[in-house]
Amino acid sequence: MFKKTKRRLVILNSLVFFILQNIFGALIYFYTYYSLYHQVDKNLTEKKSHLLRERERIDREFNPEREENSRFVYILWGKGTKQSLVVPTNSFSDALRKQFSSLLDQEGLQTAAVGDQSYRYINISVSDNQNYAPYQKIQVVYNLKHEKEMLSHLLMVIGFGSLLSVFIAILAGIYLASKALIPIKRSWDKQQQFVADASHELRTPLSVLKLNLEHLFRHPNHSVEQESETIHQAIQEINYLSKMASDLLTLARSDSDQLQLQQEAIQLDDTLHQIVKNFKALASLKNIEVTADLSPISLKGDKERLKQLFVILLDNAVKYTKENGVISIKSSVKNSRAIIEIADTGIGIPKEDIPYIFDRYYRGDKARTRHLEGSGLGLSIAKWIVQSHSGKIRITSHEGEGTRVTVNLPVK
Repeated sequence: MFKKTKRRLVILNSLVFFILQNIFGALIYFYTYYSLYHQVDKNLTEKKSHLLRERERIDREFNPEREENSRFVYILWGKGTKQSLVVPTNSFSDALRKQFSSLLDQEGLQTAAVGDQSYRYINISVSDNQNYAPYQKIQVVYNLKHEKEMLSHLLMVIGFGSLLSVFIAILAGIYLASKALIPIKRSWDKQQQFVADASHELRTPLSVLKLNLEHLFRHPNHSVEQESETIHQAIQEINYLSKMASDLLTLARSDSDQLQLQQEAIQLDDTLHQIVKNFKALASLKNIEVTADLSPISLKGDKERLKQLFVILLDNAVKYTKENGVISIKSSVKNSRAIIEIADTGIGIPKEDIPYIFDRYYRGDKARTRHLEGSGLGLSIAKWIVQSHSGKIRITSHEGEGTRVTVNLPVK
């Protein structure tokens, strides 16, 4: 599946990259074309304006020696087209000059192909019912040979670049496709792992339920009291499945943004005091000491979700802390951020497992035993709650020494 997808992405990315490169090359060509011709037209217009201002001194304006190094050619026409003068001299042949005589009636800036050359020219009438000079019209002619050669060379470079861009586009397409598939592959692997883990988690309670029900069928004459242990075990499995379904529904709704947080002003330290009070009774069953050092914290958020967050974290702390251990909860406000730390002296988390602890169903116990009750979704829900409140959650742990969870929430 990924090979086919990668092939399509390579083709698409290469095509887009190739088109963009050629569009860029075309823009360079047309911009250069416009700039060159615009400069030529500007010079021709300036020449026309100058000649019209100096038409009383036309004879002095056209000194052949003065115009010898000019890139412009002036054809001065007398009455009719018989009397003419070319400046600089010998720049045009008689045949070429005759061809320009047929273009005297054109107005404005014009382009003419004469022979194998292209010219840009403008006709100027220097007589207004007065005889300032023996010349009635002037043609200012510019040979476009230099511009044509420049554009031709540029087109060759762009054409070569276009061929080269095919290989560049393919390489870029392969690179971009590989990069684009990395998160897709990662998501696919996570999804596959999630499905496998969910199936494993569901299989165990369902198997237990099936065995218990079959046991009841085998002993139809037994009383409820006689089968109370079997019934109790079945109820535990049902509670486990119910909790897992609830957690999965929460995560599914969070993924689709269907869960809306109820933003309200809350006193977080009061909520924490209540949670700690409830967990002290549970921790006392394992002789675990729970200490709390809570500073006043006022913020806006979803009270029920924040309560769920700290219930998950404290439940994990009690669950993974051995007897006679210690759990400490501290809260403070620093730089408009509420810092809540929950530390325990439990079994800790292996270093290689820490990057994956927020993944759904992930457990360091590869055998995935259920000696500790839980759906494996608690920390995933905790991370979603923290991120939904624009906060951050960080876990540091040393195997055999304990774990510290730090929750950072904005006060404002």
